[in-house]
Amino acid sequence: MDLRYLPIVFFIPSLACATSLNDAVRKDLEQNFATNVVLSDSDVFTFGFHNFDPNKVFKIDNENIGTTESISRRKDIAALSLPYTIELPSYIEDNRQELTLRLSALSIDQDVDLSSGTAPDALSEYVVSGYLEFANVNQLDEHWSVNTAIGNHISYYRNDYNYRSGILEPYRSVLDGFIVNTDAWAYIVEPNIKLTYQDLHDWGRLKISSSWHYFYGYGWGEANEGDVGNPEGWYLANEVKVFYDLISWRDNVTSMYSSVRRIDVGGDTSAPLGTHSYYEASLGWLLDPDLLNDWVDNVGIGLTINYGSSLKGGSLVVFFNQD
Repeated sequence: MDLRYLPIVFFIPSLACATSLNDAVRKDLEQNFATNVVLSDSDVFTFGFHNFDPNKVFKIDNENIGTTESISRRKDIAALSLPYTIELPSYIEDNRQELTLRLSALSIDQDVDLSSGTAPDALSEYVVSGYLEFANVNQLDEHWSVNTAIGNHISYYRNDYNYRSGILEPYRSVLDGFIVNTDAWAYIVEPNIKLTYQDLHDWGRLKISSSWHYFYGYGWGEANEGDVGNPEGWYLANEVKVFYDLISWRDNVTSMYSSVRRIDVGGDTSAPLGTHSYYEASLGWLLDPDLLNDWVDNVGIGLTINYGSSLKGGSLVVFFNQD
């Protein structure tokens, strides 16, 4: 799931060198699973239902905030993440445990132009993941808390390649089941720690957090003759959030929400995202619906702008359970 280019195009001259080809395919699979770890975490990357170029909307000229290529790339991606957190019974004062479940799906569709005189080939990639995390939250004082957690990912990757141009047809017997039209699995462990500061005011609240994540996994499956590799990486997220209460009626609260975050990434995630760090800024309107309080803390709508990654650009976003 390389977000910058299609690796298969570069594999063709290397078909005679099995070792280098195996290494290249293994690295691509490792990057696929590692990138999914980051993109499925809505606390560090936000997808929306409509993408736009901030340069055109705000009449500016900054390639780090969006380009025609990056906006097109965002439009090729469909993502869904459904997290749910259960607070477990607490037996120690100022200390609690939480269980987080998350189901996520990510798909990318790309046209592969191999020749200007032929129809492009088509590549579709999918990753479906289940995530289970156990966390211990220690409330240090009125404002500060520390969250230590261990997360577990089980992910399934599949790609489908359509040889529409016919150019790669002679290599089909080698490529199918090895590089394309194949699948793979990965189990990934993700220990993480988060430090949070929260300050309540008459007008709302301020929240500042810093979290550190490391992950390592084991892959298997049909792709690359079973040599799927070991996805590995890390990311560091620093964020400031402001919730400004507008209207309170009974148990329903309407508020404005804004956030700025910086994400540093390393390991197998850097190359697909095209950077070692990027920024996201969000602004939106939230409603705390009393009718759905057992399942939904808040819902809302707004916009998010990504700065500095291969997926830079803006999106209209539906916010869900912003904390």
